[in-house]
Amino acid sequence: MPIWIHFEFMWIPHRFGGHPHPPFKNLMTLIGWQNYGDSPNGEARTIQWVEFDYDETTREGYARCQFLIDTPLPEGWLKPGLLIELVSGGNRILAIGKIVEERST
Repeated sequence: MPIWIHFEFMWIPHRFGGHPHPPFKNLMTLIGWQNYGDSPNGEARTIQWVEFDYDETTREGYARCQFLIDTPLPEGWLKPGLLIELVSGGNRILAIGKIVEERST
């Protein structure tokens, strides 16, 4: 059964190391949790951007993403309010975000 995550995010401008283009459907990124970065389970997981709403003017949006593997996350890791980083290419931070409850896109 797929694992879903819903989050609000701010897309990092390219001049600060982000991606030169806005997010797009089926984008694959690594997700890391700021609270659990030092945890033994703090490994990043790959997600696929399935649906999102993004405002290019404010660089803010909401996304509904699916984890590529169905391995359960530790208890509480999908709790609304947790801060996350969305990374690509090793260490390029594309966005920062906060987990939220599911809503319509």
